[in-house]
Amino acid sequence: MNPSLSTYPRRVRPARAVILLSATAFLFLAGCSKSGDETAAANAASGPGGAPGAGGPGGAGAGDWAARFRGGAAEESVAVQIAAVTRGPISATLAFNSTLETESIVDLFPQIGGQVEALLVEEGDFVTAGSPLLKIDDREMRVDADEAKVDLEQQTANFTRTEELFRRGLVNQQEFENARHTLEQSRLRAERAQIRLEYTTVVAPFDGVISEREVQVGARVSNSSRLFSFVSLQDMVARVFVPGRYLPAVKADQTAVITSDFLPGENYTGWVKRISPIIDPQSGTFKVTVGVRDPGSTILPGLFVKVSIVTEERPNALLVPKRAVVYDGGEQFLFTVRDGRAARIKLEAGFETADTIEIRSGLTVGDPVIVLGQAGLKEGTPVKVVNAEVANLSAALPPAEGQGGERPNWRQGGGQGPGGQWQRPANGEGGQRQWQRPEGQGGPGQRPANANGEGGQRQWQRPAEGQAPAPATAESPAKTDADS
Repeated sequence: MNPSLSTYPRRVRPARAVILLSATAFLFLAGCSKSGDETAAANAASGPGGAPGAGGPGGAGAGDWAARFRGGAAEESVAVQIAAVTRGPISATLAFNSTLETESIVDLFPQIGGQVEALLVEEGDFVTAGSPLLKIDDREMRVDADEAKVDLEQQTANFTRTEELFRRGLVNQQEFENARHTLEQSRLRAERAQIRLEYTTVVAPFDGVISEREVQVGARVSNSSRLFSFVSLQDMVARVFVPGRYLPAVKADQTAVITSDFLPGENYTGWVKRISPIIDPQSGTFKVTVGVRDPGSTILPGLFVKVSIVTEERPNALLVPKRAVVYDGGEQFLFTVRDGRAARIKLEAGFETADTIEIRSGLTVGDPVIVLGQAGLKEGTPVKVVNAEVANLSAALPPAEGQGGERPNWRQGGGQGPGGQWQRPANGEGGQRQWQRPEGQGGPGQRPANANGEGGQRQWQRPAEGQAPAPATAESPAKTDADS
């Protein structure tokens, strides 16, 4: 049976479609091969390091830039904060915890017995030496004193008459001596009666504070009744127990600093008052008594304190903040900034305090050390200083390679050749690269860019009607109506 005309074209059309698709694929592959060969030739002509233009104005060769962008985006900088190495005093100290005590603490007892008539102070009152604290009923003592006074006056008059008669020779020597002895006994009785009268008022033995009151008004007390506990705040000490190996380092009159968590921001000066020459064989420590100079009324006995004994001082040491130290494998390191990159330095530490540490070598005054952002840094990592207060240090540091600036034309070996221009944003803070096609090559094409320099899709405009299309080049082939 002969095929009909309606079915014949259906057998022929698939063959024609296959032929057209094969031809199109061949032309496309030939064009890609040609473009790749031309690009490789251009790169080979540029040479390593950007020859012949030696890298152009960007300072980096074309080969170097090509290698970077073949490997991906440029290496990003790590934001850090820095501080300057300074010179100042630092001390070696021995720190211990202790409790403040007073070496002048007494319990007050009455000198005579009797009934408490009045309480003149309370617990916590500060009194001066000689101030009255308590009053005992003194009526009986006052009578005894008056009686002794009257007797003294009588004996004084009798002795005066006897003395006159003795000068005249009317009485013998024995009578005169007896009269003088009687007068002396009367004077002593009067003096004793006056002392007992004064004992009815209990007074402060020295300047201090009433720490405890043990008596009430109306209570009858005796010589064995405790009335008050009395402490002096001017003779404060802290006793610490120092390991025996430090016995040669601790000397009498060495300076000490006393602080307390209960009084933040307050420091008190002390000194080594006494050193026990005996090391306790059980604990291996010796006792050191530290006195407090001018304690005032803000610190009291029983206060928990930290005592730091200064054993050595260095007035002109190189110092860095302690937060700049990085610990790795049991060793200490610092990171400085050199040519815009992090450089790791092994720390040879000296004395240290809570905030600073002494460095013995490797840096000098004014050198920057990284104090924030150094935890994950490695040797040679690009860094960017962000703290404005030390901008005078970072201003002198050159930017790390690849931190902004104009990218040379790596297609043409540098400069602004026919291949166009690659350029980072002016502030050098990263962002997307921007590429501009030279004017007159393939139409006035330009990749749009926003305020941060981030490129968008490249736009191409057909030349105006009647205008000849631009000549085709290896970098910018002309677009024709047939292509569209």
